[in-house]
This record gives sequence, C-alpha cells and structure tokens, in this order.
Amino acid sequence: MTTSILILNDLPVIREGLTAILDRAEDVNVVSSGPSSFNVRELVQRLQPDILMLDLQILGSIFQIANDAKESKPGLKIILTSSLPLPEHRRQAERVGAKGLVSSFDDVQTLVDSIKEVQGGNVFFPANQDSRTMVTKQREGVNNRMEHPLSPREVDVLCCVAQAMTAKEIARDLHISVKTVDRHKANIMNKLSMRSQIELARYAIRNGFVEA
Repeated sequence: MTTSILILNDLPVIREGLTAILDRAEDVNVVSSGPSSFNVRELVQRLQPDILMLDLQILGSIFQIANDAKESKPGLKIILTSSLPLPEHRRQAERVGAKGLVSSFDDVQTLVDSIKEVQGGNVFFPANQDSRTMVTKQREGVNNRMEHPLSPREVDVLCCVAQAMTAKEIARDLHISVKTVDRHKANIMNKLSMRSQIELARYAIRNGFVEA
C-alpha cells in the first residue's frame, strides 16, 4: 500500500532533497511539496495525504499549521523534520501532535523507516538513541582529555543533565531507575561541590563534557 506524503519546508534545497529521496523509495508517493506559506488547509483537503512532513524550523507558526492540517483531515499523521538532533525537539514534536521526528543527521533508511512506522500506527522518535550515542561519544572524549572525579556512569548522567533532560528521560535513555539517576546526581554534586543542576550544566559545558 502506497503512503502519500505532503512536504512543507521553507528551505528549497532540503525540500527538493527530501522529495528526491522519497520519490525513489518503495510504496511512498510525494503528492506535493512547498514552503510553509502554502495554504495547508487547502492542500490537505485537496490532496488528502496520509502524512504531513513538516519542518520544525519553518517561518510560520508550526502549531497553527499543524492544527490547520489536522482540522482539514482528521487522522492525518505528522512527522517533523529538524536540522538539529536536540533532545528538546522531541518534546516540541509531541506538543505539536507529531508522531515522528527525524533530523538531517539521520540516514535515508531512517527517514523511510519513520514513514513506515508512523503510517503503521506507531511513533518514531529516535532522539533517545541519538542522545545515548552522543553521551557515549562525549564521555569517551572527556575521559581521554581530562582528569575528573566522576565514574563513567556519572559522566553519562552529567551529560544528560546538561542537555536539560528530566530524571525520567535520563532513566529511560540509560536503562536505569529514576532513583538511581537521583543518586548519581547527588554523588556528582557532592564530588564537584555543587548545589544545583544549573551549576552542573555550566560545569559540563565549561569543561567540554557537552557542547554549548
């Protein structure tokens, strides 16, 4: 069964690139693509796409565009695209009502997989895996560059804290309990003589655990 896609992206190169990629994919049909200035209500009503692929950094109100699209076709699924793989984008995607999120750092197969998963009734938010990979790379880099009193797992938690992740999100990403996350944070604060997560985040950025 073919999945029809409507792409809204204000960057012509990205928009045309997505269209070219998806035109080569099996069981995927891009019915139209254009900037966010297009009348999304009219487009969705006329074309009846299965999925709206909407850029997170569009010039207009992403919430208004998403609402207009879903009002034009109840049951329309939305996948957000982003130029940055930041963890907070997942939270924004969920607030918009999107069922998936892919970034420019993902490969072509990930993009195609996101469509298949969302069309199949599932959600596709690979940001957690991306953040675990990013944390691992940061930890390995830091351990090779500087001396610090933290254990490898404490470095993992510190990197997550610096990315504004909640205790529940850290626990899910690192496959540990929230109570264990809280214990690690307490140990980190004690070792570094700090009293708040803001101080921990500043320390992590200042010392190269994560990028600002």
